[in-house]
Amino acid sequence: MATLVVRHPDGTENEFAIAGELKIGRQQGSDILITEGGVSRTHARVFDEGGTVFIEDVGSANGTFVDGQRIMAPTALTPQSEVLLGDYVLRLKAAAARGSGARRAAKPAAGGDEAMPVGGEGGGARATRAMPSIKKGPGAAKGEPGAALAKRPARPARPAPGGGARPPPAGGPVLRGMVGPWAGQTYPLKGKVLVGRQPPAGIMLDDDSVSRRHAELEATSAGVTVRDLGSANGTLLNGEPLDQTPVPLEPGDQLQFGVVEMSFEPEPSAAPVRRGAAGAARGGADEDPAARRKKLIMVAAGLVGMLLMVGMVSSILNPTPVDVQGPGAGAQMDPTQKIQELLSECRSYASSELGAPNWEKASEICTQALDLDPIHAEANTLIRRIKLEQESFEHYSQGERLLQRLKPEEALESFRKIQKESEYFRRARSKAREAAESVTKRALDDCKRYLGNSQWSAAVSRCEVYMSVWCQSKTREDLQPPLGFTLKLVGRLRRDEWRPKDSLFVKFLIAREKVDANAAPWECPVAEVLAGDERVVDPRTFVMEAAKKRFPNKLMQAALLDYWGGRGSEALATMQKLRANYESAQYHAEADELMKVMSTVDQLFKAGQSFLAAEDPEKAAEPFREALAMDKAVMMELAESKPSFYRRNILQDIAEKSYLRGKQWADREDRRRACRVWKLGFSFYAGNPNLNKAAAFCSSRALEAFRAAEACGDMAVALDYAVKGDGVEEMVIAKQAEMGCK
Repeated sequence: MATLVVRHPDGTENEFAIAGELKIGRQQGSDILITEGGVSRTHARVFDEGGTVFIEDVGSANGTFVDGQRIMAPTALTPQSEVLLGDYVLRLKAAAARGSGARRAAKPAAGGDEAMPVGGEGGGARATRAMPSIKKGPGAAKGEPGAALAKRPARPARPAPGGGARPPPAGGPVLRGMVGPWAGQTYPLKGKVLVGRQPPAGIMLDDDSVSRRHAELEATSAGVTVRDLGSANGTLLNGEPLDQTPVPLEPGDQLQFGVVEMSFEPEPSAAPVRRGAAGAARGGADEDPAARRKKLIMVAAGLVGMLLMVGMVSSILNPTPVDVQGPGAGAQMDPTQKIQELLSECRSYASSELGAPNWEKASEICTQALDLDPIHAEANTLIRRIKLEQESFEHYSQGERLLQRLKPEEALESFRKIQKESEYFRRARSKAREAAESVTKRALDDCKRYLGNSQWSAAVSRCEVYMSVWCQSKTREDLQPPLGFTLKLVGRLRRDEWRPKDSLFVKFLIAREKVDANAAPWECPVAEVLAGDERVVDPRTFVMEAAKKRFPNKLMQAALLDYWGGRGSEALATMQKLRANYESAQYHAEADELMKVMSTVDQLFKAGQSFLAAEDPEKAAEPFREALAMDKAVMMELAESKPSFYRRNILQDIAEKSYLRGKQWADREDRRRACRVWKLGFSFYAGNPNLNKAAAFCSSRALEAFRAAEACGDMAVALDYAVKGDGVEEMVIAKQAEMGCK
């Protein structure tokens, strides 16, 4: 069975066995739940068909890319394929040989614990938080856990604190906690013992890095064995990952469940004890408890007296102030404080305020912080940023070198790879334009010459280089036919046919058809680094400028910006501050009206989202339409050009849900009902690719139903299929008037 490997932006990886179909998205219920980095609620699906694994985009906002190309249909994957979903990288992994020592991070068998990615929600019950991928040792890499575990480290078990430790049982093997609230606690091992985060675990470890069913230990007359149960973060034995094969334990072995460390002791007598307890043990089991306490008090008093005497002698002989912490104080530092110091140092190396950042050093320091706390949010965020900036710096430097060597095409490709979120993106824009001017000048000359000489193959390759830069400043309407129209490159155009206005673009498309009559429609490749300046300016800037022109009061300006960003509660709190200031009474009436509208939009948005969560976009339509109308009253001229958080999410989410709901009706062979739902979503948002295809299907069925209509009742069928703007509704109304239909 093939496996899908999902690499998160912070470098962690999870594996999922492909058994049938895996749905990927940020919506609860997805088989692979990923909630960050530009992933849609329902983004893509991976499925096995005839032994071949395919991936299909299901209408995501940011698209799915295979080997750098955005896919528009199910695409076959190979182990060499690289799939991009937002900030996540997916790859296919062939089925592993049986008995491999590598831990599987795919979905465990029934009763196991499903691996959750970083940032995923558990849908009610707490979810296991994933830690960075465990690096397997040489033995594990070869699938030989026995060989790897044979080389057990010689480090002794750390003594557990005495405070709060439970007294060990009379005999038999135990696990002893070594860190956190489990330090010093002992857990007897009799028969089969389950380790996990929730009952029925015999050893219950309440930590998010521990799975609900994490591992199992079994004590027999031959000894104690341990095995992993497909946990999300794995079980380590002396630093080596375990699989589901039982492995025998030896005295002094150290186990790690998630981030919880424990040591194995065959007999509780091997456990470290305090000196006072040892003295009491030597006194015999029959010693009077009162006498034992008296002895301990006397021993403690003697020790205190000795320490005071030593201190007095030391102060007399060495009056110079002494560092009471000593050279080993760093080891005793509070882990939280140590992490903050490391992060501060990491940020300084990653900052550009004092010169060029040192990404290698920053990565090294942040990694040390992650070693102390593998799931620390800020450390993971810094690591992701450092990785992004380091990769962007390499692309930028390579592009500069290629540009100096007069290789503009290769330089442009390097600049294209720089992500928009990077600090190097702005610096790369001027360099990319310089490279693009050189590329397009030569490519345009070659394109025209080859087209004039009917050298179609050569013309296609050179024209495509020019067109990939030229198209960046064009709209979709300049490059693709409108909904319901077909592309026609030669001859007279009919009513439902379309042709681009640019003559050179038309000639390029004709040349592509001559070279390959079955070629897929040409699409403009995404190149943000070549986009106009208006695409780079933060839209917050436009919103703030508009707020300053509209409201003289700074609190009202801030409230509008909060509302635009989806922070409705903060916006209302800001307006309440204004309302409480009686020196600003002239703004109170306007503030009251704005508060009322903002609050209503927020409530309608939540009501519509609850209907969408129940898979009912038809009921969500009414509150969403009302929310959009009121949102326009708040944002005014910016409502369409710089849509607020509420408008963006309403349009995209109802379009996505409408497509999926309509598909359910289509799968039941009720295409008429399906089209009603698809048309609903299309009326809100026409930017969903899957919904566009569905609307085109409905439009063609509407035309068929209209042509086949023989009575007034048949016209209702055509209206159910008709899409606004396809002209069928107008034809039906005219036909109804002609037939005298009511």
